[in-house]
Parts: sequence; structure tokens; C-alpha cells
Amino acid sequence: MSFPRPPWLDEALEKYRRKLHHVRMTKKIRDLRRERPISMLDRAAAAQAGLHFFTQKIKKVMDRIGVYADMHPSYIAYALALDKTQRDMEWMVDLIREHVILRQRWEARGLDTTVLDAIDDMVIYRA
Repeated sequence: MSFPRPPWLDEALEKYRRKLHHVRMTKKIRDLRRERPISMLDRAAAAQAGLHFFTQKIKKVMDRIGVYADMHPSYIAYALALDKTQRDMEWMVDLIREHVILRQRWEARGLDTTVLDAIDDMVIYRA
């Protein structure tokens, strides 16, 4: 027996997803850092929380596609490397070049291109 879905549920879930989008959360955490001096432990906690949140989002993408759990670390490593380029590189030409290099490296390791495309769609926000 399943319960009927309330009419407001889809709208509430979408609002929740928008509120916790990783790009938005990164900006909020950076703004908090600027407001007051933060201790080393606070910075470490914020970094760990951000990494955990990002990893959980990548795992949801992989679970939706049906990637075996023993392949998760490889795809997560690709996503983290791609996210780092998005945060650190300033020029679009550098972003494109680095993305091509990362794709070639991880495709050569035998990762599925459809999963890499799904990760690209989630991680790349500067296009």
C-alpha cells in the first residue's frame, strides 16, 4: 500500500534542491568566511562539509545511472579534479583545455563516457 503524494511535495523538493545547490552553498560559505576571522578548525570543518556534500551529489548521479560501487572512487576523483579547475582557473581557454586533458586521462582509464558526461553536466557551471 502506498500513500498518495501530496500536491505540494514536488514544489517543496525543487525549492529544497535550489536552496542547497553546491554553487550557491560555496558562495554562502565564502561570504561567512569574510564576515569574521575563522579558526583553522572552522575552515577544516567547512571544507570537509563542502567535500562531503559534493561527493554525495556525485554519488546520486552515479546511482541514478547505475554505476557499480567499486567504480565510485574513480568517478569521484574525476569530479573533484574537474571541480577544482572550475574554482581555480580564471580564463575560459584554460578551463576548456584542462577539461579536455581530464577527459582524455579518465577515458584512458576505462571510465564510461556517458557517466563522465553526466558528471560534466552537474559540475561544469562556467561554460
